[in-house]
Amino acid sequence: MSIVRKAAFILFFLAIVGAVFAVETNYFCVVCGKGPLTGRIWKSKWGPVCDVCIKIPERCSLCGLPILNDFVKTGDGRFICKFDKTNAVLDLDAAKEVFTDTRRDVVEMYGQSFALLYPEVTVNLFDVDYWSEKGRADGLHKFGFASTRKTSSGECSHEVVMLSGRLRDEMTATAAHEYTHLWINENRATDRVIDTDTIEAICELTAYNLMGEKKLPEMQKRILENPYTHGKINTLVAICQDRGIGYILNWVKNGTTESFDDANAAPLATTTSTLSLAARPLPAGLKFNGVLTIGDDREAVINGVSLAVGDEKNIKLRDKTVLVRCQEIHDYTVVVELNESPNQMTLEKSVEKLLP
Repeated sequence: MSIVRKAAFILFFLAIVGAVFAVETNYFCVVCGKGPLTGRIWKSKWGPVCDVCIKIPERCSLCGLPILNDFVKTGDGRFICKFDKTNAVLDLDAAKEVFTDTRRDVVEMYGQSFALLYPEVTVNLFDVDYWSEKGRADGLHKFGFASTRKTSSGECSHEVVMLSGRLRDEMTATAAHEYTHLWINENRATDRVIDTDTIEAICELTAYNLMGEKKLPEMQKRILENPYTHGKINTLVAICQDRGIGYILNWVKNGTTESFDDANAAPLATTTSTLSLAARPLPAGLKFNGVLTIGDDREAVINGVSLAVGDEKNIKLRDKTVLVRCQEIHDYTVVVELNESPNQMTLEKSVEKLLP
């Protein structure tokens, strides 16, 4: 390389480096305010964090931002940063307001039949230590609890307890979930047994639907991805989109089975491989529950497991596990491949018998 070309290259390189450092000097740490920053800069939800603040061990329990000043602390020791504290529910009055607003919204969404016969509800807040979640083997934390006491004459008294220090949208979803527990407590027969995961999925369904009404798709996604109901929320969402919430609420009041897996049991449809003229039976128990729509995205729900086109997931049946790859999604059918076989099969949506 000639001296002239080398000098030109050095000048060009210095110009590039200078431009980079000029951009970096516009960054100020959102934790301590120091800046302009140079060297390593850490990204956070709220902006850049300097190399010193990133080492601070105390973190916001909601967003993970290092805690230095202008924060709040819950009774059990959780920190909430200066950005999240304005939207966090920290006191009982605010929690009561969230529950009251949520209760009104879900009754408007589902109809007056979703109102409680005994409307008085005691609302309280709790901290993590109060709930004693440290020993849970699954690592999940409960964000709320609902209880109903019935007198010998059938009258009900209700209570809802929710975790403090959560963002308002999150607590709204919890309030919708817990309110649904109260409605179920009032409306299912005393001797009616409903599978625990199904009950939780029905409660999560109310939260999911309310988040949809409020145009909060990220909250809906979190509800679907939460393993709390062991996948049954996906089944319930698909059934709700197909038959409506009235079908599910009617099942709670008048059904006889313990779960929707039993309620929706029907003879399997005959399927035909696209690579063979011979009809082939599907594995016993494999069912297409319906289509899940979130914004512009569509997913097929098979045995409570949601799959987008191209997804490949193991689905556990009663006697074995099958690997299902989703190829096509239609309103009433889904094309799949099983156990890495190149043969495609079409699952038809399970036929459900309407309750009287």
